[in-house]
Amino acid sequence: MKRLQIFIIFLASFASLSAYTADNGGKYAIRGAGLIDCQTFLKEQEKQSSAYLMIGGWIDGYITGASQYASETYDATSFESTELFVEIVKNHCRKNSRDRLFSVVNSIIAQRWESRIKKQTPLVGVKLGENSVQIYRETIVRMQERLAEKGFFKLPVTGQFDAETISALASFQKTLKGYKDTGFPDQATLWALFVE
Repeated sequence: MKRLQIFIIFLASFASLSAYTADNGGKYAIRGAGLIDCQTFLKEQEKQSSAYLMIGGWIDGYITGASQYASETYDATSFESTELFVEIVKNHCRKNSRDRLFSVVNSIIAQRWESRIKKQTPLVGVKLGENSVQIYRETIVRMQERLAEKGFFKLPVTGQFDAETISALASFQKTLKGYKDTGFPDQATLWALFVE
């Protein structure tokens, strides 16, 4: 039942992006972790409390609601993990202690909306050394296209995470301050590639 409530909340927040709306006056209820303010979030994060862990679950539920109820959406994110979302929320909250978690998460999704995965695409297992991740093939295609735009990827875009992609990603990582040139598509590298 709680997930259903989260999905209903999401519908209201993305009324402009989908065919769903709130009540006739455009109002809706916010429940659960979405009600807490940034100051509370930061305190719970610092303590690593059970409430903080529940907030991560709330964020996942919110993203799932976005994916389920928004039109032309398979996944409301393209590569962003829960951990990355939490880091983005933390950065925002450090500067805006009175903002509510709901509005912060909603804003992040809205800002990244055009990069969502619109239709189902296979997950590809990527393993380099001890690091491994599941990443959408569509995200690999976008990664190759972006690396090509930046002059790091020369071959035709294939959607395969192959030696050429690893090499191109490692070359890109060399240009980033504080990054190791592993060629692994970690969250920080993908954020730098797609967002910064």
